[in-house]
Amino acid sequence: MSQRTTELAERRAKLLLRTAVQRREITREVDIVGARLQSIDHFLAMSRSVIGNPAVIAGGLLVLVLLGRTRLLRIAGQAFLFMRGMRGLLRSARRTL
Repeated sequence: MSQRTTELAERRAKLLLRTAVQRREITREVDIVGARLQSIDHFLAMSRSVIGNPAVIAGGLLVLVLLGRTRLLRIAGQAFLFMRGMRGLLRSARRTL
């Protein structure tokens, strides 16, 4: 074979190897995303079944009536700030690890 044919064959082999590695990486990433979406789907299915329960709806209305709108909004605001702070702490902990 000529030198040019050999070079092209080597180049083709390198490209095939690179694409195989990229395919494996993409497959791994898709599997990770699929696992995350599966857990989210499971959570949403559970949420729908719980929220559709008449006892949960009645309990929510009872809490609203007993606590009052102002106190309920204050508690919800504090919970939101707490969750936001925890999310930031978890994010920074993941970056350091």
